[in-house]
Amino acid sequence: MTLDSNAHAVAPYRGLDAAQFPHWQSVARDVASQLAGTALARDRANLDPKAEIALLRDAGLLRLATPTEFGGAGANLLQALRIGQIVSAADGSIGQLLLYHYSNGVWSHILGTPAQWAQVARGVGEKGWFQGGVSNPRDPKTDIAERNGKLYLSGTRTFATGASIANVLTVSVWRGERLIHLQVPADRQGLRYEGDWDNLGQRLTASGSVVFSDVEVDLSERLAGLDVWPGGVEGAARRDGLRSQFSQLIFVYLYLGIAEGALEAAGHYVRTAGRPWPESGLADAGQDPYHLQLLGRLSAGVAAGIALADSAAVQYQAALEKGPALTAQECGELALRISQAKSVASEISVDTSTQIFQATGARSTANRHGLDIFWRNVRTHSVHDPLPYRQREVGQYVINRVLPKPRVFVPPKA
Repeated sequence: MTLDSNAHAVAPYRGLDAAQFPHWQSVARDVASQLAGTALARDRANLDPKAEIALLRDAGLLRLATPTEFGGAGANLLQALRIGQIVSAADGSIGQLLLYHYSNGVWSHILGTPAQWAQVARGVGEKGWFQGGVSNPRDPKTDIAERNGKLYLSGTRTFATGASIANVLTVSVWRGERLIHLQVPADRQGLRYEGDWDNLGQRLTASGSVVFSDVEVDLSERLAGLDVWPGGVEGAARRDGLRSQFSQLIFVYLYLGIAEGALEAAGHYVRTAGRPWPESGLADAGQDPYHLQLLGRLSAGVAAGIALADSAAVQYQAALEKGPALTAQECGELALRISQAKSVASEISVDTSTQIFQATGARSTANRHGLDIFWRNVRTHSVHDPLPYRQREVGQYVINRVLPKPRVFVPPKA
């Protein structure tokens, strides 16, 4: 595929209009319905989600946030995040994969030149590519050799979500003290996927390790957008900071989606299988005032989290669209809002997925009901990075009026 010299004229994430977006919400709900019916069985089987990715592809959800010029639907980021939230409510694993796919698209836009971004965007929009990533910055350094104008990568990387089922990979590696980003086909010779993801939750995210054995990478596959970004080192740092902020934002929508799914499952169980407690004096468990109060409180918390998340998503897109005009103050305010949203979403999702059992009762803990899947999924992912560090950022502003700065990764020790 040749690089698109006109890509600089294409605006990303323009958005679907009021008539178009409800159609895609309906599509996502249909996909979610299909996933929900088999989520527990697939979770237990712990297989690579190839069929699930095919379902997303066939429904058009992979190309949702790709510009229409490149074969996509042209959704904005808030719309894409809401679609990911719908899928996450039915199956947290597949919701995570879809949200990570959208995130890798944002990474391609931020890290690449316009032509590099267009190359992978056309693959997504016209060919249905799924984007995976190998970007855990805390892994030991990957060995990099340079021979005859090419890079050769060797080493093992962990938590490579979606890599084994991807068409193209965003790979972040340390070269000396500098983190560089590459975009390579997932079937490149020398790549081996270990299939060793067998964790408590998010079991269908294909997040196993990847082994690089002298994998050849052309220098043209190095994402070079930050090298030519206006504003020098500070401008590039602000631009790069938007990448990590979007990663945090997709986590917010993943958690809130899972919490919505937990509430829906709990309500259904109480309506169809709940038994009133003898001391309540009621004939219908659905009228128990404690159940009503509990699920009402949790629902309010989730709704508050969604409102905060939507505000952060709109603020994020505005920051992305500002380009070189984005200020350090605006970056800090965005990071503050996303950390607030991450705090609320993390805590209400864990609380919701735990507390629903107070309403559903002891019989609901039978494995055949699978209500534990929501807690397992959100508990597994919500420790992706320590929440107290995000809350500390917020506290620094509340007490000391210090805004967060772009997050800088430190090279791991060998």
